[in-house]
Amino acid sequence: MLRWLNSGSSQAALGYEATTLWLEGLLLTCHPSKRSNIEARISSARRSEGPTLFDDVVEIIRDHGPGGNESEDGVLLELV
Repeated sequence: MLRWLNSGSSQAALGYEATTLWLEGLLLTCHPSKRSNIEARISSARRSEGPTLFDDVVEIIRDHGPGGNESEDGVLLELV
């Protein structure tokens, strides 16, 4: 069981502003074939649309739990 304490604070800190900044940094070093995808994600994040960094982290963790691609790891996530 993974209990993420103060997940609301983390969700706010890893929201669209942080996502935009992270993606802009990623754009500087990414492979040219990935640029259009990252640019589209930046545009979405600037409009407060699409997944945030928080969403991405939660998805990665949940992928290791019931119903995920790595469910054999047995990770249960509780957002508190």
